Amino acid sequence: MRPGRRGCGALALALALMAGGLPVHAQRAVTIVVPTPPGGPIDRVARVVAQYLQPRLDAPVVVENRQGAAGKIGAQAALRAPRDGQTLLAVSPSILTVNPVVDRAVGYDPLKDFTPLAIVAANSGVLAVRAGLPVADLAGLVDFAKAHPDGLTYASFGVGTSLHLQSEELLQTLGITARHVPYKGEAQAMNALVAGEVDMMVYVTAPIVPYVQSGRVRALAATGARRWELLPGVPTYAESGLPALRGYTYRSWVGLAMPAGAPAAQQDAVGRALRDAMAEPGLRLALEGQGFEPQAYDPAAMREAISSELDRNRRVAASVRVHLD
Repeated sequence: MRPGRRGCGALALALALMAGGLPVHAQRAVTIVVPTPPGGPIDRVARVVAQYLQPRLDAPVVVENRQGAAGKIGAQAALRAPRDGQTLLAVSPSILTVNPVVDRAVGYDPLKDFTPLAIVAANSGVLAVRAGLPVADLAGLVDFAKAHPDGLTYASFGVGTSLHLQSEELLQTLGITARHVPYKGEAQAMNALVAGEVDMMVYVTAPIVPYVQSGRVRALAATGARRWELLPGVPTYAESGLPALRGYTYRSWVGLAMPAGAPAAQQDAVGRALRDAMAEPGLRLALEGQGFEPQAYDPAAMREAISSELDRNRRVAASVRVHLD
């Protein structure tokens, strides 16, 4: 008895699956592990990207927050998943270029254990101070700090995070000191600044804008090479008039990586889907609406950014002796 047309189709599908002829992503959900709490920059970018990846992968794309230990818990969870290309990790400098420098027990090599897919979005920010701090600009902040040794405090989203190291790097550049007050995420650190629990936050992103506009915090400088479009009245570091800040900038980013060892065909399929998603005007508009700068799909550029930032962070970590046990 010859099989009907439907039976032949089912047989062909089964044979193709057994032979590896169809991509794995056609069978089950893709998970994007976010190693930070909901609401932060990594989480916001991951959720936008997931919406545009899903139709291009023809499979559900699930965002899973696995926060803790400055992102180490989420990164290690992604590495424990099957190496089939169905698990991605949303990353930032903290995850791939800071943790491996400051944490002896981080458990992964950022360039050997992960395959960079692309930096999806960059985000500029501002150095902001609490409303009651009697300084009007960066020069005033430096004068205040020197008149009150160790009197300033600054917030970050955790010991050994990118913001911790970047804050220390800026303080060193300015020749001043401040006491570090770590929080569990960007939202908590920003709320502490707004509430006046800390004096400043060296790098804070789009959620701070309404608080600056309402006068609840004061933005002293934009951290990028040009003024931030969301707060165009805030001068850049270079425009501060301080010689130490000529050419000094800081800009963070959010990208996607895949645990190394996935089948090449699946890596290619996910890469093509991400490339197409990142070219979508809707995704770019959604990112811009949240204060991000959409980036072009370029895995090589992401790998180079990781390598160069590892070198920069090693220098900072050595100077401030930041280590996690």
